Amino acid sequence: MNNLNFNDVVAAHKRIKDHIKNTPLLSDEKLNAELGAQIFFKMENQQETKSFKARGAFNAVLNYQEKHGKFPEKIVVQSSGNHAQAIANVCKKFGIKALIYMINKASKIKIEAARGLGAEVVLLEKRSEVNRLAEEKQKEGYFFIHPSADADVICGQGTSALEALEKTGEVDAIFMPCGGGGLASGTFLAAQGLSPKAKIFACEPLNANDVAISVREGVIFSFEDTPNTIADGTRTLGTSEICFHYLKQFDGILEITEEEIIFWREKLEKTFQQKIEPTSALAIAGAVQFLKNNPAEKNRKLLVIISGGNVA
Repeated sequence: MNNLNFNDVVAAHKRIKDHIKNTPLLSDEKLNAELGAQIFFKMENQQETKSFKARGAFNAVLNYQEKHGKFPEKIVVQSSGNHAQAIANVCKKFGIKALIYMINKASKIKIEAARGLGAEVVLLEKRSEVNRLAEEKQKEGYFFIHPSADADVICGQGTSALEALEKTGEVDAIFMPCGGGGLASGTFLAAQGLSPKAKIFACEPLNANDVAISVREGVIFSFEDTPNTIADGTRTLGTSEICFHYLKQFDGILEITEEEIIFWREKLEKTFQQKIEPTSALAIAGAVQFLKNNPAEKNRKLLVIISGGNVA
């Protein structure tokens, strides 16, 4: 599984391009002047089901169909929210039964959106129980799609950066939110082909910094219970071996405070007049942290991935 490369992301994009949106790439002159950099925002908040997760979901299901000559009859997933909606959407389009396990502290908007798309949603108190029960359903013939620790999902998520870099050309640095690490890993693969010299940074909440701890310690660290952060898309217990393989090669894992998340989410919503999830704010907060810590990097070209916009 760790033999994934740029060509796998290209193949994923070819597979899913008719089912997803090639989301806008935006830049704001006032914000660029304020931060002293040329920043491009890949707006996955305008994607199918309002997050990048649609990419991995479609790639996993369509690749299954290619390999088996048919769609799976039923799919089970565990999710903090956006993966649930993405899978529910794919299942509705292709007539597949969807079973989703989520923690009861998940976003009410995301829970109801998944149910509204026809999925059966089961709420549990602990993330560990959510994960265990979802994986056990494979014994009953369900096709299990992990939200991040899945090669097809990773390559699908990487198509966001692929589209962005095809437009921007090479950039100096790339920033994305990091929960389980699927988007980060896919972005890393896309950059290898289109911007190999770019510095790559995963951005996660200080309150949910399992990846930062894992990279510092050299082994995967996992929380015992769901971390408490406003960035609900990053409330994972820990990363996986497949994602850790790529995350260890990053130029840094940037830790963002809750105050920074709130500030940058509000600022981006005002700047672009669009709904921005708290999780999305991690990436721009990380870019700002990078610019402050590396004053010589001013006026560089940066890519920031806005992961989603599922908020009221």
